Amino acid sequence: MDVDTVVVGAGPHALTVLARWLYEQPFDVRRVAVVEPAGDWMTTWRAGFARQRIDVLRSPGVHHPAPDDMAFVNAHGNWPTFEAARAAALCSGSVGPLQRPTTAAFWHFCRQLIEQTELNDRLLPTTVVSAVAVRDRYGTSSWEVKLDDGSTISARQVVWAGNTRVRRVPAGVQLGGAVQHSNDVDLAAVGVGERIAVIGGGQTAGQLALRAAQRGAAVTLISRGPRRVADLDVDAGWLMEDHLAPFRATLDPEERRRVVEQVQCGSMTSDLDLELRQSQIARVASAGDVMARTDPDRGPVVGFAGVECEVDRVWAATGSVPDLRVAPTLAGLAASGAPHINGWPVLDDALQWRDGFYVVGALAALTLGPAAGNLGGARAAADILAHRGPKACRTGVSTC
Repeated sequence: MDVDTVVVGAGPHALTVLARWLYEQPFDVRRVAVVEPAGDWMTTWRAGFARQRIDVLRSPGVHHPAPDDMAFVNAHGNWPTFEAARAAALCSGSVGPLQRPTTAAFWHFCRQLIEQTELNDRLLPTTVVSAVAVRDRYGTSSWEVKLDDGSTISARQVVWAGNTRVRRVPAGVQLGGAVQHSNDVDLAAVGVGERIAVIGGGQTAGQLALRAAQRGAAVTLISRGPRRVADLDVDAGWLMEDHLAPFRATLDPEERRRVVEQVQCGSMTSDLDLELRQSQIARVASAGDVMARTDPDRGPVVGFAGVECEVDRVWAATGSVPDLRVAPTLAGLAASGAPHINGWPVLDDALQWRDGFYVVGALAALTLGPAAGNLGGARAAADILAHRGPKACRTGVSTC
């Protein structure tokens, strides 16, 4: 198969980039192949939100995959405040341009965008196993992308938009049995009266704690650091020049990584914090080091500040971190000399890692900053790729 561009992943970042390309320079969508093992758009995103019963996004209504900033707001109306509008918003689907859309409305909007751009037809339900740069006799570079079904795609360029991450697990937490990472939690399995300890100070921890309590569990929410309340996961300034200019002026990628990790500390929105304070959930902040394990005699145990407690379940809502080394394709490129800092690729200003190989999403944090992994970061990546990055050509490449 020959195409102009291979996009790896079919999440919000891939959709944002492709929608922007089609807006800026319309092209035959048959020039693009989107490789996604699930065979559908935004599968991981939808599954995560459904698993944790998240009904409202954390990003504002102006952050979405469509090129027009106001497209979602124009499609779903406007509410003056989140607090006053929440009940109505859950029915109507919108909470205003600078507030947060409901999950159902956001997915409906994305599904319409996918249909309008005819991108469903470009999905290949398979996995990329390797990508090799090749040059023809004229010195023109291209990529040979091998798939796990044995086929190969020849492409001028590759855009990696996969959700390439590893779970973050505190040193004292031993996963196994009833001690689970938040990604493995099944809220439907929670019974009335169960004792559940949730470790974490971010939105996911708060959301899981609240949902478990609503199912009748006795929940303790344990934050290793101080309680942080912020309506955005990353300050909006990180999408603006006043924050990004000094960040880009820092030439040392290791220092950039330290800045990103310092900014990306766990926090939860003010409305979720209020719901937690009005609930019966016990909250422990600044607990420091927390341990959790399954004791062969006592069952699940959680401990901090020298005290251990027996519980029925422990959930480590401690997030994940981007790491290219868990993807064999990216690990192979790194092994061949593509630069990275402990699993974070060092990209140029055009998000290019190797000639004709681009990276978007959380893995682009050393170029885009702390917001790289959220919807605002997806729009920033689309801006860069639309004007300085890959261009889908109209001639010279056969369709598939």
